[in-house]
Amino acid sequence: MNYLHHFDSSQVVEACVAGAGDFGRGLLRQALQMPGLSARIAVDVTANGAAQALRSCGIAEDQIMVCHTSEEALIAWQKGLFIASGSLDDVIDLPFDILVESTGIPEVGALHSETAILAGKHVGIATKETESVVGPWLTRLAQQHGRIFTPLDGDQPALLIGLISWAQTLGFEIIAAGKSSEYDFIWHQDQQSIVCNGQVNPAPGMAALWDLPEDDQRTTALARGHHLADIPQISAPDLCEMTNVANATGLLPDRPEFHALVLRNHEVPTLLDSEARGGVLAGHARLEVFNCLRRPDELSFAGGVFVILRCVDADDWQLLRGKGHVLSRSGQSAMVYLPRHLLGLEAPISLLDAVLKQLPSGGGQHTQPHVDLVARATTDLTAGQPLEMRGHHRHIQGLQPEVHPSAPLVGDAAVPFYLLPGAEVLRSVRAGQLITLADVALPDSHLKRLRHAQDELFHGTVAPASA
Repeated sequence: MNYLHHFDSSQVVEACVAGAGDFGRGLLRQALQMPGLSARIAVDVTANGAAQALRSCGIAEDQIMVCHTSEEALIAWQKGLFIASGSLDDVIDLPFDILVESTGIPEVGALHSETAILAGKHVGIATKETESVVGPWLTRLAQQHGRIFTPLDGDQPALLIGLISWAQTLGFEIIAAGKSSEYDFIWHQDQQSIVCNGQVNPAPGMAALWDLPEDDQRTTALARGHHLADIPQISAPDLCEMTNVANATGLLPDRPEFHALVLRNHEVPTLLDSEARGGVLAGHARLEVFNCLRRPDELSFAGGVFVILRCVDADDWQLLRGKGHVLSRSGQSAMVYLPRHLLGLEAPISLLDAVLKQLPSGGGQHTQPHVDLVARATTDLTAGQPLEMRGHHRHIQGLQPEVHPSAPLVGDAAVPFYLLPGAEVLRSVRAGQLITLADVALPDSHLKRLRHAQDELFHGTVAPASA
Protein backbone atom coordinates (compact mmCIF):
# COMPACT_ATOMS: atom_id res chain seq x y z
CA MET A 1 0.00 0.00 0.00
CA ASN A 2 1.18 3.50 -0.84
CA TYR A 3 0.04 5.57 2.12
CA LEU A 4 0.50 8.83 0.25
CA HIS A 5 -2.28 7.71 -2.11
CA HIS A 6 -4.41 6.26 0.71
CA PHE A 7 -5.08 9.46 2.65
CA ASP A 8 -6.43 12.83 1.53
CA SER A 9 -3.46 15.11 2.11
CA SER A 10 -5.64 18.25 2.01
CA GLN A 11 -7.52 17.43 5.24
CA VAL A 12 -5.99 17.85 8.69
CA VAL A 13 -7.18 15.46 11.40
CA GLU A 14 -7.50 17.06 14.83
CA ALA A 15 -6.69 14.79 17.80
CA CYS A 16 -6.98 15.11 21.57
CA VAL A 17 -4.56 12.98 23.61
CA ALA A 18 -5.83 11.84 27.02
CA GLY A 19 -2.98 10.32 28.99
CA ALA A 20 0.35 12.04 28.37
CA GLY A 21 2.62 9.16 29.35
CA ASP A 22 5.07 7.40 27.05
CA PHE A 23 2.46 6.47 24.43
CA GLY A 24 0.72 9.85 24.48
CA ARG A 25 3.95 11.87 24.34
CA GLY A 26 5.16 9.81 21.41
CA LEU A 27 2.01 10.64 19.48
CA LEU A 28 2.19 14.32 20.42
CA ARG A 29 5.76 14.47 19.13
CA GLN A 30 4.98 12.60 15.92
CA ALA A 31 2.05 14.86 15.11
CA LEU A 32 4.48 17.80 15.02
CA GLN A 33 6.18 16.13 12.03
CA MET A 34 2.96 15.44 10.11
CA PRO A 35 1.12 17.89 7.85
CA GLY A 36 -2.04 15.77 8.06
CA LEU A 37 -2.35 15.48 11.86
CA SER A 38 -2.72 18.11 14.54
CA ALA A 39 -2.63 17.18 18.23
CA ARG A 40 -3.00 20.45 20.13
CA ILE A 41 -4.91 19.10 23.13
CA ALA A 42 -3.26 17.15 25.94
CA VAL A 43 -5.20 15.90 28.95
CA ASP A 44 -3.50 14.39 31.98
CA VAL A 45 -4.09 13.93 35.70
CA THR A 46 -3.39 17.65 36.15
CA ALA A 47 -3.30 20.50 33.67
CA ASN A 48 0.28 21.28 34.71
CA GLY A 49 1.24 17.65 34.03
CA ALA A 50 -0.24 17.93 30.55
CA ALA A 51 1.68 21.17 30.00
CA GLN A 52 4.92 19.49 31.03
CA ALA A 53 4.27 16.72 28.51
CA LEU A 54 3.80 19.30 25.76
CA ARG A 55 7.00 21.09 26.78
CA SER A 56 8.87 17.76 26.68
CA CYS A 57 7.84 17.47 23.03
CA GLY A 58 9.65 20.72 22.25
CA ILE A 59 6.63 23.02 22.24
CA ALA A 60 7.52 26.53 23.38
CA GLU A 61 6.11 27.81 26.65
CA ASP A 62 4.36 30.74 24.99
CA GLN A 63 2.51 28.34 22.69
CA ILE A 64 0.93 26.42 25.61
CA MET A 65 -2.10 27.56 27.61
CA VAL A 66 -2.90 25.78 30.87
CA CYS A 67 -6.70 25.54 31.00
CA HIS A 68 -8.90 24.78 34.00
CA THR A 69 -12.31 25.49 32.44
CA SER A 70 -14.05 24.90 29.13
CA GLU A 71 -14.12 28.67 28.55
CA GLU A 72 -10.34 28.89 28.87
CA ALA A 73 -9.94 25.91 26.54
CA LEU A 74 -12.11 27.55 23.88
CA ILE A 75 -10.07 30.77 24.08
CA ALA A 76 -6.85 28.78 23.69
CA TRP A 77 -8.26 26.89 20.71
CA GLN A 78 -9.35 30.07 18.97
CA LYS A 79 -5.87 31.53 19.49
CA GLY A 80 -4.28 28.45 17.89
CA LEU A 81 -2.45 27.51 21.09
CA PHE A 82 -1.65 24.09 22.52
CA ILE A 83 -4.09 23.24 25.31
CA ALA A 84 -3.07 21.56 28.57
CA SER A 85 -6.00 20.31 30.63
CA GLY A 86 -6.62 18.17 33.69
CA SER A 87 -10.12 17.11 32.58
CA LEU A 88 -11.56 15.77 29.36
CA ASP A 89 -14.84 17.51 30.25
CA ASP A 90 -13.13 20.88 29.79
CA VAL A 91 -12.12 20.15 26.20
CA ILE A 92 -14.72 17.69 24.94
CA ASP A 93 -16.72 20.37 23.11
CA LEU A 94 -13.75 21.59 21.10
CA PRO A 95 -13.88 20.67 17.40
CA PHE A 96 -11.40 17.79 17.40
CA ASP A 97 -12.09 14.60 15.44
CA ILE A 98 -10.68 11.78 17.52
CA LEU A 99 -9.75 11.08 21.13
CA VAL A 100 -6.61 9.09 21.84
CA GLU A 101 -7.29 7.30 25.15
CA SER A 102 -3.88 6.36 26.54
CA THR A 103 -4.27 6.79 30.29
CA GLY A 104 -3.75 3.08 30.97
CA ILE A 105 -6.36 3.25 33.76
CA PRO A 106 -9.31 0.90 33.09
CA GLU A 107 -11.99 3.02 34.76
CA VAL A 108 -10.80 6.28 33.21
CA GLY A 109 -10.52 4.64 29.79
CA ALA A 110 -14.16 3.53 29.97
CA LEU A 111 -15.44 6.94 31.05
CA HIS A 112 -13.34 8.85 28.50
CA SER A 113 -14.28 6.55 25.63
CA GLU A 114 -18.02 6.70 26.23
CA THR A 115 -17.93 10.45 26.81
CA ALA A 116 -16.08 11.04 23.54
CA ILE A 117 -18.37 8.79 21.50
CA LEU A 118 -21.50 10.46 22.86
CA ALA A 119 -19.94 13.83 22.00
CA GLY A 120 -19.56 12.73 18.38
CA LYS A 121 -15.84 11.89 18.45
CA HIS A 122 -14.00 8.84 17.17
CA VAL A 123 -11.89 7.00 19.76
CA GLY A 124 -8.47 5.41 19.35
CA ILE A 125 -7.87 3.21 22.39
CA ALA A 126 -4.40 2.50 23.73
CA THR A 127 -5.77 1.56 27.17
CA LYS A 128 -6.00 -2.15 26.41
CA GLU A 129 -7.23 -2.85 29.94
CA THR A 130 -10.51 -1.04 29.24
CA GLU A 131 -10.87 -2.73 25.87
CA SER A 132 -10.44 -6.20 27.40
CA VAL A 133 -13.54 -5.64 29.57
CA VAL A 134 -15.91 -3.60 27.36
CA GLY A 135 -14.28 -3.25 23.92
CA PRO A 136 -17.13 -4.97 22.05
CA TRP A 137 -19.72 -2.70 23.67
CA LEU A 138 -17.78 0.48 22.94
CA THR A 139 -17.31 -0.69 19.35
CA ARG A 140 -21.09 -1.07 18.95
CA LEU A 141 -21.81 2.23 20.69
CA ALA A 142 -19.48 4.02 18.28
CA GLN A 143 -21.16 2.35 15.30
CA GLN A 144 -24.58 3.48 16.54
CA HIS A 145 -23.29 7.06 16.51
CA GLY A 146 -21.55 6.83 13.15
CA ARG A 147 -18.11 6.80 14.74
CA ILE A 148 -15.13 4.46 15.05
CA PHE A 149 -13.76 2.87 18.23
CA THR A 150 -10.44 1.27 17.38
CA PRO A 151 -7.15 0.00 18.76
CA LEU A 152 -4.12 1.80 17.42
CA ASP A 153 -1.19 0.79 15.28
CA GLY A 154 1.93 1.02 17.37
CA ASP A 155 0.42 -1.37 19.91
CA GLN A 156 0.61 -5.10 19.21
CA PRO A 157 -3.14 -5.83 19.00
CA ALA A 158 -3.79 -3.58 16.01
CA LEU A 159 -0.57 -4.65 14.31
CA LEU A 160 -1.42 -8.32 14.82
CA ILE A 161 -4.99 -7.86 13.61
CA GLY A 162 -3.54 -6.23 10.51
CA LEU A 163 -1.16 -9.15 9.91
CA ILE A 164 -3.91 -11.73 10.49
CA SER A 165 -6.27 -9.96 8.10
CA TRP A 166 -3.45 -9.72 5.52
CA ALA A 167 -2.98 -13.49 5.69
CA GLN A 168 -6.72 -14.12 5.52
CA THR A 169 -7.09 -11.83 2.50
CA LEU A 170 -4.40 -13.82 0.69
CA GLY A 171 -6.07 -17.11 1.57
CA PHE A 172 -3.31 -18.50 3.80
CA GLU A 173 -4.16 -21.12 6.41
CA ILE A 174 -3.26 -19.62 9.77
CA ILE A 175 -1.88 -22.13 12.25
CA ALA A 176 -1.09 -19.59 14.95
CA ALA A 177 -0.69 -15.88 15.48
CA GLY A 178 0.67 -13.81 18.30
CA LYS A 179 3.47 -11.68 19.69
CA SER A 180 6.74 -11.95 21.49
CA SER A 181 6.81 -10.83 25.10
CA GLU A 182 7.89 -7.29 25.89
CA TYR A 183 11.41 -8.18 27.06
CA ASP A 184 13.85 -10.55 25.39
CA PHE A 185 15.72 -13.30 27.24
CA ILE A 186 19.34 -12.42 26.38
CA TRP A 187 21.82 -15.25 26.92
CA HIS A 188 25.32 -14.23 28.06
CA GLN A 189 27.26 -17.45 27.77
CA ASP A 190 30.45 -16.03 29.29
CA GLN A 191 28.53 -15.11 32.44
CA GLN A 192 26.14 -18.12 32.34
CA SER A 193 23.23 -15.73 32.80
CA ILE A 194 20.05 -14.48 31.16
CA VAL A 195 19.39 -10.74 31.17
CA CYS A 196 15.69 -9.79 30.98
CA ASN A 197 14.29 -6.29 31.48
CA GLY A 198 17.63 -5.18 32.91
CA GLN A 199 17.74 -7.96 35.51
CA VAL A 200 20.59 -10.49 35.53
CA ASN A 201 19.38 -14.04 36.20
CA PRO A 202 21.89 -16.86 36.80
CA ALA A 203 21.27 -19.67 34.30
CA PRO A 204 23.94 -22.37 34.73
CA GLY A 205 23.39 -25.21 32.31
CA MET A 206 21.54 -23.08 29.79
CA ALA A 207 24.14 -23.89 27.16
CA ALA A 208 22.84 -27.47 27.07
CA LEU A 209 19.37 -26.13 26.19
CA TRP A 210 20.47 -23.59 23.60
CA ASP A 211 19.89 -25.83 20.56
CA LEU A 212 16.79 -27.95 20.01
CA PRO A 213 17.66 -31.57 19.14
CA GLU A 214 16.18 -33.15 16.03
CA ASP A 215 14.44 -35.97 17.88
CA ASP A 216 12.66 -34.22 20.78
CA GLN A 217 12.32 -30.48 20.33
CA ARG A 218 9.28 -30.08 22.58
CA THR A 219 11.00 -31.57 25.61
CA THR A 220 13.96 -29.22 25.32
CA ALA A 221 11.77 -26.17 24.74
CA LEU A 222 9.72 -27.00 27.82
CA ALA A 223 12.92 -27.62 29.80
CA ARG A 224 14.03 -24.07 29.03
CA GLY A 225 10.90 -22.71 30.65
CA HIS A 226 11.45 -24.80 33.78
CA HIS A 227 15.14 -23.85 33.90
CA LEU A 228 14.23 -20.15 33.73
CA ALA A 229 11.18 -20.39 35.98
CA ASP A 230 12.34 -17.47 38.13
CA ILE A 231 11.89 -15.11 35.17
CA PRO A 232 8.24 -14.19 34.44
CA GLN A 233 7.28 -15.80 31.13
CA ILE A 234 3.77 -14.43 30.75
CA SER A 235 2.25 -11.18 31.96
CA ALA A 236 -1.12 -9.52 32.34
CA PRO A 237 -0.37 -7.09 29.45
CA ASP A 238 0.49 -10.00 27.12
CA LEU A 239 -2.77 -11.83 27.78
CA CYS A 240 -4.78 -8.61 27.87
CA GLU A 241 -3.62 -7.82 24.35
CA MET A 242 -4.37 -11.34 23.15
CA THR A 243 -7.87 -11.06 24.66
CA ASN A 244 -8.50 -8.03 22.48
CA VAL A 245 -7.15 -9.79 19.40
CA ALA A 246 -9.34 -12.82 20.09
CA ASN A 247 -12.44 -10.65 20.34
CA ALA A 248 -11.55 -8.87 17.11
CA THR A 249 -10.62 -11.93 15.03
CA GLY A 250 -12.19 -15.04 16.55
CA LEU A 251 -8.80 -16.73 16.93
CA LEU A 252 -8.53 -18.38 20.34
CA PRO A 253 -5.74 -19.45 22.71
CA ASP A 254 -4.68 -23.07 22.82
CA ARG A 255 -5.05 -23.06 26.59
CA PRO A 256 -6.07 -20.39 29.13
CA GLU A 257 -2.56 -19.62 30.39
CA PHE A 258 -0.93 -19.89 26.91
CA HIS A 259 2.21 -21.94 26.26
CA ALA A 260 4.56 -18.93 26.48
CA LEU A 261 7.59 -20.93 25.33
CA VAL A 262 11.15 -19.63 25.46
CA LEU A 263 12.22 -19.79 21.81
CA ARG A 264 14.83 -18.47 19.47
CA ASN A 265 13.28 -16.67 16.52
CA HIS A 266 13.96 -19.39 13.97
CA GLU A 267 12.34 -22.02 16.22
CA VAL A 268 8.92 -20.37 16.40
CA PRO A 269 7.25 -22.02 13.36
CA THR A 270 8.56 -25.43 14.42
CA LEU A 271 7.14 -25.32 17.97
CA LEU A 272 4.02 -23.24 17.30
CA ASP A 273 2.59 -25.90 15.02
CA SER A 274 0.24 -28.79 15.71
CA GLU A 275 1.31 -31.65 17.96
CA ALA A 276 1.11 -34.00 14.99
CA ARG A 277 3.82 -31.97 13.25
CA GLY A 278 6.15 -31.71 16.25
CA GLY A 279 4.70 -28.55 17.79
CA VAL A 280 2.77 -27.91 20.99
CA LEU A 281 -0.63 -26.79 19.69
CA ALA A 282 -3.71 -28.96 20.13
CA GLY A 283 -5.56 -27.13 17.37
CA HIS A 284 -5.18 -24.54 14.62
CA ALA A 285 -5.90 -20.81 14.35
CA ARG A 286 -4.48 -20.34 17.84
CA LEU A 287 -3.25 -17.22 19.59
CA GLU A 288 0.09 -17.48 21.36
CA VAL A 289 2.90 -15.56 23.04
CA PHE A 290 6.57 -16.55 23.08
CA ASN A 291 9.65 -15.27 24.88
CA CYS A 292 12.46 -14.36 22.49
CA LEU A 293 15.72 -16.09 23.48
CA ARG A 294 18.81 -14.63 21.84
CA ARG A 295 22.45 -13.71 22.24
CA PRO A 296 23.41 -10.03 22.64
CA ASP A 297 24.61 -9.90 19.02
CA GLU A 298 21.40 -11.33 17.55
CA LEU A 299 18.41 -9.30 16.39
CA SER A 300 15.55 -8.77 18.78
CA PHE A 301 11.94 -9.59 18.00
CA ALA A 302 11.24 -6.24 19.74
CA GLY A 303 7.82 -7.24 21.05
CA GLY A 304 6.71 -7.70 17.46
CA VAL A 305 3.88 -9.79 16.01
CA PHE A 306 3.75 -12.90 13.83
CA VAL A 307 1.56 -15.37 11.98
CA ILE A 308 2.43 -19.02 11.39
CA LEU A 309 1.20 -20.15 7.98
CA ARG A 310 0.77 -23.60 6.48
CA CYS A 311 3.16 -24.12 3.54
CA VAL A 312 0.86 -25.53 0.86
CA ASP A 313 3.21 -25.37 -2.14
CA ALA A 314 6.59 -26.81 -1.16
CA ASP A 315 8.41 -25.30 -4.15
CA ASP A 316 7.24 -21.76 -3.38
CA TRP A 317 8.24 -21.98 0.26
CA GLN A 318 11.61 -23.59 -0.39
CA LEU A 319 12.31 -20.69 -2.70
CA LEU A 320 11.37 -18.30 0.11
CA ARG A 321 13.51 -20.24 2.61
CA GLY A 322 16.46 -19.57 0.32
CA LYS A 323 15.69 -15.85 0.58
CA GLY A 324 15.88 -15.97 4.36
CA HIS A 325 12.27 -16.53 5.34
CA VAL A 326 11.73 -18.51 8.53
CA LEU A 327 10.35 -22.02 7.95
CA SER A 328 9.88 -24.89 10.36
CA ARG A 329 12.32 -27.78 10.29
CA SER A 330 9.75 -29.88 8.44
CA GLY A 331 9.18 -27.16 5.87
CA GLN A 332 5.43 -27.44 6.47
CA SER A 333 4.96 -24.11 8.24
CA ALA A 334 6.47 -20.65 8.04
CA MET A 335 6.57 -17.52 10.15
CA VAL A 336 5.78 -14.10 8.71
CA TYR A 337 6.44 -11.35 11.21
CA LEU A 338 6.80 -7.66 12.01
CA PRO A 339 9.65 -7.23 14.52
CA ARG A 340 8.50 -3.86 15.83
CA HIS A 341 5.83 -1.89 17.62
CA LEU A 342 6.51 1.81 17.74
CA LEU A 343 3.84 2.88 20.24
CA GLY A 344 2.65 6.47 19.76
CA LEU A 345 5.04 7.11 16.88
CA GLU A 346 3.05 4.74 14.67
CA ALA A 347 -0.44 5.33 16.05
CA PRO A 348 -1.26 8.26 13.68
CA ILE A 349 -1.87 5.80 10.83
CA SER A 350 -4.89 4.46 12.74
CA LEU A 351 -6.11 7.99 13.52
CA LEU A 352 -6.06 8.94 9.85
CA ASP A 353 -7.78 5.68 8.88
CA ALA A 354 -10.57 6.20 11.42
CA VAL A 355 -11.29 9.84 10.58
CA LEU A 356 -10.59 9.99 6.85
CA LYS A 357 -11.58 6.47 5.81
CA GLN A 358 -14.03 5.43 8.54
CA LEU A 359 -11.93 2.29 8.92
CA PRO A 360 -10.89 0.67 12.21
CA SER A 361 -7.52 -0.95 12.83
CA GLY A 362 -9.35 -3.53 14.94
CA GLY A 363 -12.22 -5.90 14.31
CA GLY A 364 -14.91 -3.27 13.80
CA GLN A 365 -18.33 -4.85 13.24
CA HIS A 366 -16.78 -8.31 13.59
CA THR A 367 -15.78 -7.66 17.21
CA GLN A 368 -17.53 -10.03 19.61
CA PRO A 369 -16.98 -10.95 23.27
CA HIS A 370 -15.45 -14.34 22.50
CA VAL A 371 -13.20 -14.41 25.57
CA ASP A 372 -12.53 -12.67 28.84
CA LEU A 373 -9.27 -11.99 30.62
CA VAL A 374 -9.91 -13.39 34.12
CA ALA A 375 -7.83 -14.10 37.23
CA ARG A 376 -6.68 -17.18 39.10
CA ALA A 377 -5.35 -16.91 42.64
CA THR A 378 -1.67 -17.80 43.04
CA THR A 379 -1.84 -17.55 46.84
CA ASP A 380 -4.59 -18.01 49.41
CA LEU A 381 -6.76 -14.90 49.71
CA THR A 382 -8.61 -13.99 52.90
CA ALA A 383 -11.92 -12.25 53.49
CA GLY A 384 -11.49 -8.48 53.73
CA GLN A 385 -8.34 -8.43 51.63
CA PRO A 386 -8.25 -5.58 49.07
CA LEU A 387 -7.14 -6.16 45.49
CA GLU A 388 -4.95 -3.42 44.07
CA MET A 389 -3.57 -2.80 40.59
CA ARG A 390 0.10 -1.87 40.70
CA GLY A 391 3.05 -1.00 38.52
CA HIS A 392 3.68 -0.24 34.89
CA HIS A 393 2.34 -3.66 33.89
CA ARG A 394 -0.97 -3.22 35.72
CA HIS A 395 -0.64 -6.47 37.70
CA ILE A 396 -2.62 -7.46 40.79
CA GLN A 397 -0.56 -9.16 43.48
CA GLY A 398 -1.64 -12.72 44.17
CA LEU A 399 -3.44 -13.14 40.84
CA GLN A 400 -2.37 -14.53 37.50
CA PRO A 401 -4.25 -13.78 34.28
CA GLU A 402 -5.89 -16.39 32.08
CA VAL A 403 -8.10 -16.20 29.00
CA HIS A 404 -11.42 -18.06 29.17
CA PRO A 405 -14.63 -18.08 27.11
CA SER A 406 -16.60 -14.92 27.79
CA ALA A 407 -19.57 -15.13 30.15
CA PRO A 408 -22.01 -12.55 31.51
CA LEU A 409 -21.18 -11.09 34.90
CA VAL A 410 -23.81 -12.92 36.95
CA GLY A 411 -23.89 -15.78 39.45
CA ASP A 412 -20.59 -17.60 39.80
CA ALA A 413 -19.02 -16.22 36.62
CA ALA A 414 -15.30 -15.48 36.60
CA VAL A 415 -14.69 -11.75 36.99
CA PRO A 416 -12.85 -9.87 34.21
CA PHE A 417 -9.34 -9.12 35.44
CA TYR A 418 -9.54 -5.34 35.19
CA LEU A 419 -12.82 -5.11 37.08
CA LEU A 420 -10.93 -6.39 40.14
CA PRO A 421 -8.79 -3.35 41.07
CA GLY A 422 -10.38 -1.85 44.16
CA ALA A 423 -12.43 -4.98 44.92
CA GLU A 424 -12.60 -6.57 48.37
CA VAL A 425 -12.40 -10.32 48.90
CA LEU A 426 -15.64 -11.53 50.53
CA ARG A 427 -14.64 -15.08 51.40
CA SER A 428 -11.53 -17.21 51.51
CA VAL A 429 -10.17 -18.15 48.10
CA ARG A 430 -7.67 -20.97 47.80
CA ALA A 431 -4.63 -20.76 45.58
CA GLY A 432 -5.49 -22.19 42.17
CA GLN A 433 -9.11 -21.03 42.12
CA LEU A 434 -10.57 -18.62 39.58
CA ILE A 435 -11.89 -15.39 41.11
CA THR A 436 -15.69 -15.40 40.72
CA LEU A 437 -18.36 -12.81 41.29
CA ALA A 438 -19.32 -14.57 44.52
CA ASP A 439 -15.77 -14.17 45.87
CA VAL A 440 -15.49 -10.38 45.74
CA ALA A 441 -17.35 -7.13 46.25
CA LEU A 442 -16.67 -5.08 43.15
CA PRO A 443 -16.51 -1.28 43.43
CA ASP A 444 -19.34 0.64 41.84
CA SER A 445 -17.64 1.86 38.69
CA HIS A 446 -18.39 3.16 35.23
CA LEU A 447 -16.48 0.21 33.80
CA LYS A 448 -18.77 -2.26 35.61
CA ARG A 449 -21.88 -0.47 34.35
CA LEU A 450 -20.62 -0.64 30.79
CA ARG A 451 -19.81 -4.33 31.25
CA HIS A 452 -23.39 -5.00 32.32
CA ALA A 453 -24.55 -3.12 29.22
CA GLN A 454 -22.28 -5.32 27.09
CA ASP A 455 -23.63 -8.48 28.71
CA GLU A 456 -27.20 -7.38 28.00
CA LEU A 457 -26.38 -6.53 24.39
CA PHE A 458 -24.52 -9.74 23.51
CA HIS A 459 -25.91 -12.27 26.01
CA GLY A 460 -29.35 -10.86 26.78
CA THR A 461 -28.42 -10.89 30.46
CA VAL A 462 -29.73 -8.14 32.70
CA ALA A 463 -27.60 -7.35 35.75
CA PRO A 464 -29.13 -7.99 39.17
CA ALA A 465 -30.60 -4.89 40.84
CA SER A 466 -27.82 -4.96 43.45
CA ALA A 467 -25.19 -4.61 40.71
